[in-house]
Amino acid sequence: MARTGWVTPIRLCQVLLGIAIFALIIYTLAVYKFDNATKFMLFLGIWTGFIAPSYLGLAPVHFPRLAHYLVIPVVEISTFIMLLVGLILKGVDLPPASDCKFAACEATQAVVVITAVECVLFLATSIQSIIDARRLHDKTVAKEQIVQTAAAREGAPETTQATETV
Repeated sequence: MARTGWVTPIRLCQVLLGIAIFALIIYTLAVYKFDNATKFMLFLGIWTGFIAPSYLGLAPVHFPRLAHYLVIPVVEISTFIMLLVGLILKGVDLPPASDCKFAACEATQAVVVITAVECVLFLATSIQSIIDARRLHDKTVAKEQIVQTAAAREGAPETTQATETV
């Protein structure tokens, strides 16, 4: 897939924010809440901090066969959707700022803000990956048409020669 200059710094930000989500959720799980939304956010911290950006950044460079032009947008969009779901789950569960008087509650507020920023970053890279996939698909279709046209041209003189000799 085509690489643009701004994608690599965004990937680094995605990794750092994913690790921050992971660390804050670990703290929240240890001292505050152990509910399903927090467990989902723990998964998202692991996914967005370690797994998704590693695949999205390294697969096209080192493992091009694992980086099919349709798989990268699917991973990007699914990560964006999971972050959006996690943001909504934690945002609904969040108490008002005036009632949040202890560190674990403030850590949960920080997780919501960091998740919102990460969600926007994944939206931006998702749009870019869709544009790249579309561009690559158009190039592939154009190459196939050139090959078909060339094969048709090569086939036409042979049939003309064969009919002339008969």
